[in-house]
Amino acid sequence: MKILGIDPGGTTGYALIQVQDDEITPLKFDVTKDKLMLDMVPLLIEADVIVYENFLLRPDKARSGAFDWKSNTTEQVIGSLKTLAALHGKKNLVVQEPSQKPMGYGFANMKYVPGKKGTHWQDAYAHAVFYAVTKLKANPVRPTA
Repeated sequence: MKILGIDPGGTTGYALIQVQDDEITPLKFDVTKDKLMLDMVPLLIEADVIVYENFLLRPDKARSGAFDWKSNTTEQVIGSLKTLAALHGKKNLVVQEPSQKPMGYGFANMKYVPGKKGTHWQDAYAHAVFYAVTKLKANPVRPTA
């Protein structure tokens, strides 16, 4: 089974992993700035499950004016992802909350640093691994020697 993790935003991280015999193998990971997600179509087609990080306007940020007169790129990317998934018959679209990311990092044998910028593909990988371990009962990623 192949799982595509997505960390949507202005820079969208992605990670395609494979789960076979309860083992997780990373296949491809990188970032894209394509807001329409068109360059992701081959990976969307290849994936059996697509897992993406949810985005909600946080009340404290909204009340502070942080989103006044700004378009919301993350929501636009998620909309593109949903549209492309539907067009390609992908019904296994799973949303995960940002709060699941730290545990995903642990399962992926990576160190989570709260607030660290530029970790888009790592976040996507953490979401894919979290799904693999919690839903498919795959083994967490082992440390490399």
